[in-house]
Amino acid sequence: MKLHELATLLGGRLCGDGEVEVTGIAQVDDVREDEITFVDDTRYLAAVADRTPAAVLVSEEIPDLNLTQIIVPEPRLAAMQAAAVFVPEPTFAPGVDTGALCDASATIDPTATVMAGAYVGPRAQVGARSVIMPQVYVGADAVVGADCRLHSGTRVGDRCRLGDRVICHFNVAIGGDGYGYFRSADEHVKIPQKGIAVIEDDVEIGANSCVDRATFGRTVVGAGTKIDNLVQVAHNCLIGKRCLLIAQVGLAGSVVVGDDTILAGRVAVVPHGRIGKGCVVGPLSGVTKDLPDGSVVAGMPAKNHMDWKRELAALTKMPTALKTLKRLERRVDELEGK
Repeated sequence: MKLHELATLLGGRLCGDGEVEVTGIAQVDDVREDEITFVDDTRYLAAVADRTPAAVLVSEEIPDLNLTQIIVPEPRLAAMQAAAVFVPEPTFAPGVDTGALCDASATIDPTATVMAGAYVGPRAQVGARSVIMPQVYVGADAVVGADCRLHSGTRVGDRCRLGDRVICHFNVAIGGDGYGYFRSADEHVKIPQKGIAVIEDDVEIGANSCVDRATFGRTVVGAGTKIDNLVQVAHNCLIGKRCLLIAQVGLAGSVVVGDDTILAGRVAVVPHGRIGKGCVVGPLSGVTKDLPDGSVVAGMPAKNHMDWKRELAALTKMPTALKTLKRLERRVDELEGK
């Protein structure tokens, strides 16, 4: 479309040639001449000046920037809206494909889509406008709410429940057995895992992530929580609302995470750990004790992030400090000898 058309769709003000045709949007470091990009931080102005995009989304006009500009209140938000214009979400015809395997006792809303190669088990429910893609497994008595999208390879175990608008990317496993054993004589005896996993409304789960069913009761992922790829949520975990769990986070059994908490990449939490509301745990951290509300921690074991930074800074000075210490020790020996 032409730039003036795009500016109108985004509710922006155009500064430059509106007749230029554009085909998409890209990041600053990868944008081509027939695409637009966005700048929401002045640090990226030099980078965009070295490129020749068709236009730049900015929050206010930049006189020294020799490029066509579209002025919008929030460039990042406008960029997402533009991406949806150029690459709209796919639409799916409702109905159950003849190549799907659906038990006669399953309840599938007429507006839902079940594609070839999917399986919906006995007494399972699939809500309105939900999309079940090929190679998805929905177990017996499981519930999938309205407007969900389960990508290929997703597994929803027996009796597990998904709320509305849940997105599961490739190979998500919900409701696998928790990792529970006890030692008897010379063998590990499996503890039966008889609970369920509950995924509340507006949760998104990244590819190859796992949410185990509870030993008894429920494992819960709270409404609005977003889980990245390769995340492990063990049995009986209770994750609050609007949390962010970033790649390779691992929660051991019975961990409780408060609302609005962020766990950065590769955070690990010990069994029965309690993390309060609004906490931030830095990457590669190990949480070995309970954290009160609002904690900001990092390190292994996790501690106040400022203390952790000071310790790291001190460690970099350790080689010099050791040399100084040895020199002082030699000097003391000389003085004592005299």
